[in-house]
Amino acid sequence: MTNLSRNEVEYKSIQDFDYHEFCTWIWISCNYIPFMSLVTKNGYEYGDGGFSSLVPIREAINRGAKEVDVIILETEVQLNPKPIGKNPFSLMIDLFQTLLTQVEKHDVTIGKLAARNKDVKLNLYYTPTKLTDNAFIFNKDKMKDWWHKGFDYAKNKSNLMSDNL
Repeated sequence: MTNLSRNEVEYKSIQDFDYHEFCTWIWISCNYIPFMSLVTKNGYEYGDGGFSSLVPIREAINRGAKEVDVIILETEVQLNPKPIGKNPFSLMIDLFQTLLTQVEKHDVTIGKLAARNKDVKLNLYYTPTKLTDNAFIFNKDKMKDWWHKGFDYAKNKSNLMSDNL
């Protein structure tokens, strides 16, 4: 998550906290700033939503991971041009999403290099189809359907990958 007061990324481990404290850190890491509230904890203001480290593969490897599974909630290749918002709020969301996409690509590239250099197995799983243009819509039935389709897609891809080994 991002400690905005100190202008730095912080990583938390379940080994360092009790269950309830770690759940609080997970909740803080889900605060999609600037669209959700900042959280004040231990005298510092936090937020995240992937703001500073969207896919921390290298951090997992530095902490000793020998295999890393990464689930990316986007298709591997963008097939169609993305429509850009025309009002200031939707344009701000689109620009913010572009920034996060670039951070994600950077994190994955650095993670691939780290995995290759440290002989770590890196499994990247993308969604089979575009999920939505609006991350602020929560539809339980759609989200369940996406989960099942993504699970089946990843399972099939995983089986195809293991058959080729």
